[in-house]
Amino acid sequence: MLLANQPLREMTSRERFLRLASNEPTDRGLFFSEHFWGETIARWQEEGMPCDYDFEFDFDFHVGSLGALGVNVGYFPPFEQEMVADEDSTQLIRDEYGIIKRVSKGHSGMPQFVEFPVHDRSSWEKIKSRLDPNPDISARFPQEWAQRVETLKQAHYPIIFTGGHLTGFFSFLRELTGDRVYYLFHDDPDLVREMLDFQVYRLTTFIKRISEEIQLDGQFIWEDMCYKTGPLIGPPMFREFILEPYQRTIEASKSCGMRAFYVDSDGNLDALIPLWLEAGVNMMEPFEVAAGMDVVKVKETYGDKLVVVGGIDKRALAADFEAIDQEIERIRPAYEMGGCIPCLDHSAPPNISWENYLYYLEKRKRLVGKE
Repeated sequence: MLLANQPLREMTSRERFLRLASNEPTDRGLFFSEHFWGETIARWQEEGMPCDYDFEFDFDFHVGSLGALGVNVGYFPPFEQEMVADEDSTQLIRDEYGIIKRVSKGHSGMPQFVEFPVHDRSSWEKIKSRLDPNPDISARFPQEWAQRVETLKQAHYPIIFTGGHLTGFFSFLRELTGDRVYYLFHDDPDLVREMLDFQVYRLTTFIKRISEEIQLDGQFIWEDMCYKTGPLIGPPMFREFILEPYQRTIEASKSCGMRAFYVDSDGNLDALIPLWLEAGVNMMEPFEVAAGMDVVKVKETYGDKLVVVGGIDKRALAADFEAIDQEIERIRPAYEMGGCIPCLDHSAPPNISWENYLYYLEKRKRLVGKE
């Protein structure tokens, strides 16, 4: 962690976050929020966790920061969520993104994606009016927008622009087309470029409009475009199609005073990190250890060009106290290099006991200086 020679005054979470994003000294590290499977919470409550337990996170990134604006930047009107078919232990449902997927009844897990709303140029033309912020962007803002603005001006946490699964570029294509996206790059590259140009227009329109009333601190870009051994598209294709839309959007965001450009992608990121940095990204998560990611090596490679978020192997928490101690010590050098927000490399699964999670929390508090 970056520390000044002299003790710094106690900062707000917003100040710490922004100073980390700019690689400036902070009073201590961020005790970042984490998320849990529903089954995990159920287990912990059975093991004694109070229903109103305060984890003492500096802020909840997704509920507080990302969810605070309340602006609908997705489909307008949204797709009606509905059950398409009941299939014994599973259901076919249509979600808010218009995707038909098969989900298990009664427990969490990855769904099976069955059908996506965009198949070709014709279906794209039919759907894109739902994604267009114009002609009446004000209708997408919550009724209590003025009150929200006044509240957010006093917020202790950063104000981050996002739009869920429709905030990225590759992810934007994949959320609309599913696996068909890989064929579109080859079969209809002009359509791919048109959709990405539209995404730049969408995002920059929302960002500029919101920035007229409140200072946005950063942009959250959900991609999930890597799997265990590498990216879903290679660096040459990223450079050809994805890089320039990133750059245009980030430059527009910077002109509005935004400082943090935060990519969320699971899997092994190594091949794409240089391109994301070239695009203007300066923060990334979650650096999954099971996918071969090592935040110490990433910090050694990229230094103060990149803030790493995550990197703690969730599997260690399912073992014992000794494994947790070893995992905290393993990532400590990354934290001490600065520009590191240590937390789990994904949501906590239900094989982690409440006792182990509490022990881990105390270890992480000490690591970041939150005593």
